[in-house]
Amino acid sequence: MTAPVIEGARKILIVMSDLLFRSKIDEVARRVGLELRAAKSFEQLDRHLGAGVPAIAIVDLEENAFDAFGAIARVRESAPGTPVIGFAGHGNVDVIRRGREAGATVLARSGFTAKLPELLTEVADRERARAAG
Repeated sequence: MTAPVIEGARKILIVMSDLLFRSKIDEVARRVGLELRAAKSFEQLDRHLGAGVPAIAIVDLEENAFDAFGAIARVRESAPGTPVIGFAGHGNVDVIRRGREAGATVLARSGFTAKLPELLTEVADRERARAAG
């Protein structure tokens, strides 16, 4: 079941090209009343950031289509204060380290998947409070 979209809520920005994982995040976002904006290139990322500050940015640190760490830097520059969550396979130590150095809170992919409903519920609650004034 999907919740009504929270009026005045900022969007969730995801940076990834993996359609299956993106649809999983979208499903959870809709359930809690949030809208998703996906970027699969720097051009799309810049367009979404230009349209408004996201409530949160979620970045696949193992993204192959473009530089995930550059994407984190762009979010940090264009939308300071926006929480950035990165995820990667738990054995990919170098990528996890680089994600943290870039300014993301990094979770193992399995931990991110398990925490996704709780994480997006917290974002939705924060956006409801912000939108209510």
